[in-house]
Amino acid sequence: MSFAVNQEDPLWFATLQTMFDADSPVGKAVLDRDLRYVFINQTLAAFNGRSIEEHLGRTVKDILPEAFSTLAPLLRSVLDAGAHHAQFRVSVEMPNSPGQFSEWEASYLPIRLADGTIGGVYVQAVNLTAELRAQQALANSEKQLRRVLDSLFAFVGVMTPDGTLIEANKAPLEAAGVDAKDVIGRPFWDTYWWNYSAESQDWMRQACARASLGEVVREDVTARMAGETRMALDFMLVPMRDDNDRITHLIPSAIDISDRQAAQLRTESALKERTVLLQEVHHRVKNNLQIIASLLNLQARGAAPEAQQALQDSQNRVMAMALTHQLLYERNDFSTLELGPYLRRLVASLRDIHGETLRRVDLKVEAPDTGLSIDLNQAVPVALVVNELLINALKHGFGTDGQGSVTVRAGRLKRCIVVTVADTGIGMPVGFDLHKAASLGLRLVSLLTEQLQATMRCPVAGQAGAVFTLQLPPESTPT
Repeated sequence: MSFAVNQEDPLWFATLQTMFDADSPVGKAVLDRDLRYVFINQTLAAFNGRSIEEHLGRTVKDILPEAFSTLAPLLRSVLDAGAHHAQFRVSVEMPNSPGQFSEWEASYLPIRLADGTIGGVYVQAVNLTAELRAQQALANSEKQLRRVLDSLFAFVGVMTPDGTLIEANKAPLEAAGVDAKDVIGRPFWDTYWWNYSAESQDWMRQACARASLGEVVREDVTARMAGETRMALDFMLVPMRDDNDRITHLIPSAIDISDRQAAQLRTESALKERTVLLQEVHHRVKNNLQIIASLLNLQARGAAPEAQQALQDSQNRVMAMALTHQLLYERNDFSTLELGPYLRRLVASLRDIHGETLRRVDLKVEAPDTGLSIDLNQAVPVALVVNELLINALKHGFGTDGQGSVTVRAGRLKRCIVVTVADTGIGMPVGFDLHKAASLGLRLVSLLTEQLQATMRCPVAGQAGAVFTLQLPPESTPT
């Protein structure tokens, strides 16, 4: 390409002036045969660090002294031989920034006059420095991101919304013993990590479908790794959106939780072993207490009536404690005890011992099966208090031939568990004071109430019927 112009044509000058005055990102200039600037637009003048006026009439050597030795042979070849140099790249030192170079894509084309001779050079140039710097910055950023990703121990990748893997960091590739080319460009569920089983592939395919609709998917999964080994992963699949909230990519990530799962299994095994040991302890304690109760029963057979009664009372207390350990053993819960089932079992054991009395006295329990959990440290004292109050009611509440009922109730008052033993018998004698009671059983009730840091509301002396109410403190009630 060359320009054939008639310098005396006013239209030519008007056209040239319009072209050079136009706002354009492309730098443009016209040089005469002495390589002086005849025309130059603002873009190229600014690139050279000078005004348009400073260019006109001056040579390229004047304006770009450092670059002239490189540019001169090209320009002379245009003037002397009509050469065309289109879109070549050149690096020149910035006139206003010594030591700083600028990259250009330039074209030098001959301008032919009407008689066919070459009258000058048309210069067109695009400054590539900003673009190259941006490209370099992007490349450096991508390299830095790659280094960061490859330094992670976590597994990270990038997929298109249809589930095609387009990027993966070093960690999952090395763990699986595969190269990037083996997995990139394939559906994620069809890659080495997941294609070892149809079930695994199906799950991953569905996970990708859910994520492509905007759902964050997270689950513990098992992936295949090098040597056909399996690795437990905490896997997450997150949709990535653009500024318009459109899902553009899916980001899979995972961390190895094999050690954590192994530790969890060891912990579960240790807990199971501890549970078995505690079961055995409570079972043996219950058996030993039952042996003691049997020994007391044997000793009572040949004893005097008063001694028999004392030994039987002691047997009842031992059996109440044994029942506590038996329930703990049966329920596999060694920290709390449900009060309702315990009270029912305690009443059932008393029926066997006081069968004759219970033929005329109705003994019943009103308590829920669940919801009244009592702390293990409180279980035995509460059991003994209830046992003593029941025995006292059955032995003294109805006289020799009296009839009536004894009711054990358990419930909750705000944050406190409340246990009541009420009978319809003759009531407590005038002058009764729990803290001054002579019987061993009632003295035990007073002492155990203090041990529990509980309160005991006693019946009114001299009135029919007796109601004892034990209220445990709030801090002893499990939340």
